[in-house]
Amino acid sequence: MMTTQLQLVKSGFNIIWYVFPMWKHVSFSVIGWKHLEELKKRLRVTPIEETAFPNILVYSNPTVIFHPYFYPFEKYEKKIRRKRHKIKSIIGIDVADSTSITKYAVELTNHADAMIVPSTFAKTAYVKSGVKKPVYVIPHGVDDEFINTPKHQPNVFKALSDLKEKRKAHLIHCWILHSEYRKGLDLLVEFHNKLIKERNDVILVVKTMHGVGYITRPIENFDGILEHYMDKLIKKEWLTEQEKMELLDICDLYILTSRGGGFEHPPLEAMVRGEIAIGAKGGAWEDYMPKWTLIDSKKSGKIFKDNPIHNGYGVEMKIDKAIDKTVEILNNLDDYKARINEYVNTYVKENLTWEKIGIRLTDVILKHI
Repeated sequence: MMTTQLQLVKSGFNIIWYVFPMWKHVSFSVIGWKHLEELKKRLRVTPIEETAFPNILVYSNPTVIFHPYFYPFEKYEKKIRRKRHKIKSIIGIDVADSTSITKYAVELTNHADAMIVPSTFAKTAYVKSGVKKPVYVIPHGVDDEFINTPKHQPNVFKALSDLKEKRKAHLIHCWILHSEYRKGLDLLVEFHNKLIKERNDVILVVKTMHGVGYITRPIENFDGILEHYMDKLIKKEWLTEQEKMELLDICDLYILTSRGGGFEHPPLEAMVRGEIAIGAKGGAWEDYMPKWTLIDSKKSGKIFKDNPIHNGYGVEMKIDKAIDKTVEILNNLDDYKARINEYVNTYVKENLTWEKIGIRLTDVILKHI
């Protein structure tokens, strides 16, 4: 980090705006607030709600960071283009949910001076699709609180914890909030139905848009409405950090059935709290998951139909291989938990705390001011 340049930025000589969805509960806003918190430790940064940006009169020659990048440029490209000569530089932060982005998306990146993506998978998609601007990989992180807070005594999820104890069961955990095909909901159902034929000591715990529920019976004639099969649903649409840690602390294994995605954050947080996480080989999560947790996979179908930005394919875990790995882990759970804790201590703490991510993000911004 160049000291003189950093001093100029801190003094306000260089204006930095961070444009993101400040008031919506979406993944971009969650990561955006973390970025902003870390950047403010090092730079003078002004947060701007993304829907307000088109109506702002630009005169201070700022560096503008758009997170996400594609959505505002899709919606307000003409307005942003008219302001471009009054903006010193533009840095885009976005993802690649599949193996490629469209020609239209590549053209939109020409307005930027640099792009930031959260994984090697995403960078490869951008470069192979024809993006000519610099593309930097800066992953998502975890809070020190997530790493250092002792295990939680169950409160919100006490009934689930009691059920686990009563049945001497293992809790298999997954988040399916949206994008059912991309998140692999059908794969999760197939995995669950096959696993409970081999073991009667597992309970599937799923976070959906409507809350956290668990399933103990086979899912028959699946119609896409997962809540229909829940034994019980705790209706908490948005978990606090404390509630999320409590849930992770009582679960044993996180199964990431996603076919695509630019990073997929929940498995990282799960591992930090002591869960073993497994996912398909070839996805964005390969950057942060141990090799021994990756399941053999095959190419999936197109992740989205007629999406203006993401037009590629993904990876699909082989369910029989996932069953074999899960049974092996559950049969040797203490050993595998020790392995995941060692991995967190030696790799995650050294590379993926938000403090470390903030330093990397600052360095990229300074290169383009």
